[in-house]
Amino acid sequence: MRRGTTRTFSRQMLARAILIWVIGLLTIVPYGTYYLFFEAPRDQYAILITLVLFWIFGYWGVVAPMLAALKARAVFRALEQAQSEGRLREALRAHETREVVVGLIASENHIPRFLAALVYRLLMKRLCAVEGSRGATLKGADPGGSRP
Repeated sequence: MRRGTTRTFSRQMLARAILIWVIGLLTIVPYGTYYLFFEAPRDQYAILITLVLFWIFGYWGVVAPMLAALKARAVFRALEQAQSEGRLREALRAHETREVVVGLIASENHIPRFLAALVYRLLMKRLCAVEGSRGATLKGADPGGSRP
Protein backbone atom coordinates (compact mmCIF):
# COMPACT_ATOMS: atom_id res chain seq x y z
CA MET A 1 0.00 0.00 0.00
CA ARG A 2 1.47 3.31 -1.05
CA ARG A 3 2.04 6.15 1.36
CA GLY A 4 -1.13 8.13 1.97
CA THR A 5 -3.46 5.44 0.60
CA THR A 6 -4.63 4.41 4.08
CA ARG A 7 -5.34 8.01 5.03
CA THR A 8 -7.26 8.60 1.79
CA PHE A 9 -9.28 5.43 2.30
CA SER A 10 -10.29 6.34 5.85
CA ARG A 11 -11.15 9.90 4.82
CA GLN A 12 -13.34 8.61 2.00
CA MET A 13 -15.16 6.24 4.32
CA LEU A 14 -15.68 8.98 6.91
CA ALA A 15 -16.94 11.37 4.22
CA ARG A 16 -19.41 8.75 2.98
CA ALA A 17 -20.64 8.05 6.50
CA ILE A 18 -21.13 11.77 7.16
CA LEU A 19 -22.93 12.18 3.83
CA ILE A 20 -25.31 9.30 4.60
CA TRP A 21 -26.00 10.71 8.07
CA VAL A 22 -26.73 14.20 6.73
CA ILE A 23 -28.99 12.83 3.99
CA GLY A 24 -30.86 10.83 6.62
CA LEU A 25 -31.00 13.85 8.88
CA LEU A 26 -32.55 15.89 6.08
CA THR A 27 -34.96 13.19 4.85
CA ILE A 28 -35.68 10.40 7.35
CA VAL A 29 -35.95 12.59 10.44
CA PRO A 30 -38.36 15.23 9.06
CA TYR A 31 -40.50 12.74 7.14
CA GLY A 32 -40.57 10.29 10.05
CA THR A 33 -41.55 13.08 12.44
CA TYR A 34 -44.25 14.37 10.10
CA TYR A 35 -45.63 10.87 9.57
CA LEU A 36 -45.54 10.22 13.31
CA PHE A 37 -47.47 13.39 14.18
CA PHE A 38 -50.05 13.46 11.39
CA GLU A 39 -50.57 10.10 9.63
CA ALA A 40 -49.25 7.16 11.64
CA PRO A 41 -51.64 4.76 13.33
CA ARG A 42 -51.07 4.18 17.01
CA ASP A 43 -49.29 0.84 16.54
CA GLN A 44 -46.48 2.52 14.51
CA TYR A 45 -45.60 5.12 17.12
CA ALA A 46 -42.86 3.06 18.79
CA ILE A 47 -40.98 2.21 15.59
CA LEU A 48 -41.16 5.78 14.28
CA ILE A 49 -39.96 7.30 17.55
CA THR A 50 -37.14 4.75 17.67
CA LEU A 51 -36.17 5.43 14.05
CA VAL A 52 -36.00 9.19 14.48
CA LEU A 53 -34.10 9.04 17.78
CA PHE A 54 -31.72 6.37 16.49
CA TRP A 55 -30.89 8.36 13.39
CA ILE A 56 -30.12 11.47 15.39
CA PHE A 57 -28.29 9.89 18.34
CA GLY A 58 -27.47 6.26 17.58
CA TYR A 59 -26.07 6.31 14.04
CA TRP A 60 -22.51 7.12 15.10
CA GLY A 61 -22.64 4.51 17.84
CA VAL A 62 -22.99 1.89 15.11
CA VAL A 63 -20.95 3.42 12.31
CA ALA A 64 -17.91 4.69 14.28
CA PRO A 65 -16.76 1.22 15.45
CA MET A 66 -17.07 -0.09 11.90
CA LEU A 67 -14.97 2.80 10.57
CA ALA A 68 -12.38 2.18 13.30
CA ALA A 69 -12.24 -1.52 12.39
CA LEU A 70 -11.77 -0.69 8.71
CA LYS A 71 -9.01 1.78 9.57
CA ALA A 72 -7.23 -0.79 11.75
CA ARG A 73 -7.58 -3.39 9.01
CA ALA A 74 -6.06 -1.03 6.43
CA VAL A 75 -3.15 -0.20 8.74
CA PHE A 76 -2.43 -3.85 9.51
CA ARG A 77 -2.62 -4.69 5.81
CA ALA A 78 -0.06 -1.95 5.11
CA LEU A 79 2.21 -3.39 7.81
CA GLU A 80 1.86 -6.89 6.34
CA GLN A 81 2.66 -5.69 2.84
CA ALA A 82 5.79 -3.79 3.89
CA GLN A 83 8.48 -5.91 2.27
CA SER A 84 11.61 -4.13 3.41
CA GLU A 85 12.70 -2.73 6.75
CA GLY A 86 12.54 0.83 5.40
CA ARG A 87 8.96 0.42 4.23
CA LEU A 88 8.01 -1.16 7.55
CA ARG A 89 9.56 1.74 9.44
CA GLU A 90 7.68 4.18 7.20
CA ALA A 91 4.40 2.32 7.80
CA LEU A 92 4.98 2.37 11.56
CA ARG A 93 5.55 6.12 11.54
CA ALA A 94 2.40 6.92 9.53
CA HIS A 95 -0.30 9.05 11.16
CA GLU A 96 -3.00 6.40 10.68
CA THR A 97 -0.82 3.78 12.35
CA ARG A 98 -0.29 6.09 15.31
CA GLU A 99 -4.04 6.55 15.75
CA VAL A 100 -4.73 2.83 15.61
CA VAL A 101 -1.89 1.88 17.95
CA VAL A 102 -2.85 4.56 20.50
CA GLY A 103 -6.44 3.33 20.39
CA LEU A 104 -5.36 -0.27 20.90
CA ILE A 105 -3.06 0.59 23.80
CA ALA A 106 -5.80 2.65 25.46
CA SER A 107 -8.52 0.02 25.07
CA GLU A 108 -6.39 -2.97 26.02
CA ASN A 109 -4.96 -1.36 29.14
CA HIS A 110 -8.03 0.68 30.13
CA ILE A 111 -6.11 3.93 30.21
CA PRO A 112 -6.95 7.36 28.73
CA ARG A 113 -5.86 8.06 25.17
CA PHE A 114 -3.41 10.80 26.20
CA LEU A 115 -1.49 8.28 28.33
CA ALA A 116 -1.57 5.77 25.48
CA ALA A 117 -0.19 8.48 23.17
CA LEU A 118 2.61 9.10 25.67
CA VAL A 119 3.41 5.38 25.76
CA TYR A 120 3.45 5.30 21.95
CA ARG A 121 5.81 8.29 21.77
CA LEU A 122 8.15 6.68 24.30
CA LEU A 123 8.04 3.41 22.37
CA MET A 124 8.87 5.14 19.09
CA LYS A 125 11.68 7.09 20.78
CA ARG A 126 13.06 3.81 22.13
CA LEU A 127 12.83 2.17 18.70
CA CYS A 128 14.64 5.12 17.11
CA ALA A 129 17.38 4.93 19.77
CA VAL A 130 17.80 1.18 19.18
CA GLU A 131 17.89 1.76 15.42
CA GLY A 132 20.49 4.49 15.87
CA SER A 133 22.76 2.29 17.97
CA ARG A 134 22.29 -0.62 15.58
CA GLY A 135 23.03 1.69 12.63
CA ALA A 136 26.25 2.84 14.32
CA THR A 137 27.23 -0.78 14.81
CA LEU A 138 26.53 -1.63 11.21
CA LYS A 139 28.34 1.43 9.86
CA GLY A 140 31.75 0.37 11.06
CA ALA A 141 31.86 0.15 14.82
CA ASP A 142 33.29 -3.05 16.18
CA PRO A 143 30.35 -5.34 17.13
CA GLY A 144 32.40 -7.14 19.74
CA GLY A 145 33.36 -3.95 21.55
CA SER A 146 36.73 -2.30 21.55
CA ARG A 147 39.53 -4.81 21.77
CA PRO A 148 43.12 -3.93 22.54
